[in-house]
Amino acid sequence: MKTWLVSIALAAAAIVAPAAARAADPIKIGIALSETGNLADSSKHYWRGIELWRDKLNASGGLLGRKVEFVIYDDRSDAATSARLYERLITSDNVDLLVSTIGSAQAATATAVAEKHKRVMINGGGASESIQQRGFKHIFQTAARISNYVDGIEPLMQRYGVKTMAFVARDYGAARDMEKVLKGMAEKHGVKIVMSEYFPAGTVDFSSQIARARQEKPDLWVSVGYPNEAIEMTRQFHASNYTPKIFVHNGVAQEDYLKATGKDGEYAIGMSLYEPSLKTSGNAEFVRDFKAKYNYEPGYYSSFGYNSVYVLGEAVKKAGTLDQEALRKVLTTLKLDTVMGKHEVDPNTGMQIGIKGLLVQVLGGKREIIWPDDLRTAEPKIPVPGWDQR
Repeated sequence: MKTWLVSIALAAAAIVAPAAARAADPIKIGIALSETGNLADSSKHYWRGIELWRDKLNASGGLLGRKVEFVIYDDRSDAATSARLYERLITSDNVDLLVSTIGSAQAATATAVAEKHKRVMINGGGASESIQQRGFKHIFQTAARISNYVDGIEPLMQRYGVKTMAFVARDYGAARDMEKVLKGMAEKHGVKIVMSEYFPAGTVDFSSQIARARQEKPDLWVSVGYPNEAIEMTRQFHASNYTPKIFVHNGVAQEDYLKATGKDGEYAIGMSLYEPSLKTSGNAEFVRDFKAKYNYEPGYYSSFGYNSVYVLGEAVKKAGTLDQEALRKVLTTLKLDTVMGKHEVDPNTGMQIGIKGLLVQVLGGKREIIWPDDLRTAEPKIPVPGWDQR
């Protein structure tokens, strides 16, 4: 009898021990970052937001009592490569959770792979609305949708009597989505679009666009792209002694722009989705910890990264499991206060509907919020003074 009881106990222990070991294993989150290629600079800031969340979470005991680790590959800023890597993360690495990289093209292919495998994915860096309009059920957008970037352009048109506008953008899906929204605003307010041009990735010479703007004399120049392009445009504005009356570029809202342009960047306006000065839930702590770790304040790429995993982590806590269907149900209706503002998605599409956009202007070497009015930290300086008047 004793021998029989001992055998049962040993067998039970053999079953429990592997289960306990599995429970103690780290939770693996897969991500294909753009560590090289044209999105590398943006991706670096995005990853730092994610890294900060991971380190803070693990220091406080992890998620579901387990440490969190990331399985990372470099998609080289290439959409096809991103798709292949997420296939590998799902089928070979058997990761528990998935987060997209930054960039709408890569996010579009990555989310398609995740949906094919019925795996929940946080779309943390793909702002294009088309990503969330494909009938997918497992993709949840924490990045602000693309139309939010231009929330402040319409009041800018109205307040400063804009009659003509130029649109100059990198040729990618997000920019084309924004152009559609801007065209609607322009038509509504009788603003004539005198110039609409797209340039390919890797463009560093904007002399042809500047030459045309000299002729057309638009009241408002709006550009969509990345910080390096905003930097080059600004440098070439100065070199050619051309001054747009109002210059708006989403890349202006990044720390890289401030560092690279110096005084030349004064008065430029950025389309932003996050600022360190926002009085949102947990933001003061986020800014403090980020600055202590990286020696600069976070911009919206870093907030995108942090927000993506914060929302994912809160969903896992609420579900109490890594089961994909349970997570899908939680994320469909989850509402949170975050460093970026209100997180909420359309339950039918997973599209972000809670977060709103900002306009910031470089004044005194710092980004100041100039819209919306209730969040304003400084009065805007418009029109921009010429180079000989600064």
